[in-house]
Amino acid sequence: MKFDFSKAAKAQNILRSKLRLVPFKKGVNFIAGCDLTFLNPYKTPTTGIGAFVVLSFPDLEVVERVYAVMNVNIPYVPGFLAFREIPLLLRTFRKLKNKPDVVIVDGHGIAHPRRLGIAAHFGVVTGIPAIGCAKKPLYGEFEEPCNEKGCYSPIKAPDTGKVLGYVLRSRENVKPVYISPGNLVDSKSALDLMLKIVDRSKYRIPEPTRLAHNYLQEVRKSLV
Repeated sequence: MKFDFSKAAKAQNILRSKLRLVPFKKGVNFIAGCDLTFLNPYKTPTTGIGAFVVLSFPDLEVVERVYAVMNVNIPYVPGFLAFREIPLLLRTFRKLKNKPDVVIVDGHGIAHPRRLGIAAHFGVVTGIPAIGCAKKPLYGEFEEPCNEKGCYSPIKAPDTGKVLGYVLRSRENVKPVYISPGNLVDSKSALDLMLKIVDRSKYRIPEPTRLAHNYLQEVRKSLV
């Protein structure tokens, strides 16, 4: 059956109405990063591999790693990434024994044309606080932050000027990452938490998603 993207857009609008962007005041003991890959990303259907890594916080020591494999039948269309990837992320997430207090997703939160990127989508359907941390911009207007580690600048909606997230320099003189809240976190809380994570890392990609990506590559090699 062909995937109906007009229905998907309506579903995004319904899910968006369920978003709660509120200050994050909960204590954090465990934080998770997630990532996924496809054995053939240019083919549909294909086989997807999802990975979650749970870290203690604030020391960021690995507590648990899980992965899952499943067939993926939905093609990639910009703006609808979640429909291709969420089922696999959910299958992987359900395997965790140590449920995280917040999840960092490799993708966007509300910095999305319909304010429902994959991190927001994941946060709403799971009820878990989620933050998007993307490697490339998707939506919104911003100025480049200074080149020092920890510098940031707001991402603003072109139509309203509302702050959707932040461009964050996670390492000196490297490309920034793009932070936006997913669910049960607001923009300022997402930034504050990511600054704490970045402060303890020497890499461009923050530790939760970097370690999830590395684990994913280990799993992929063992399966191919």
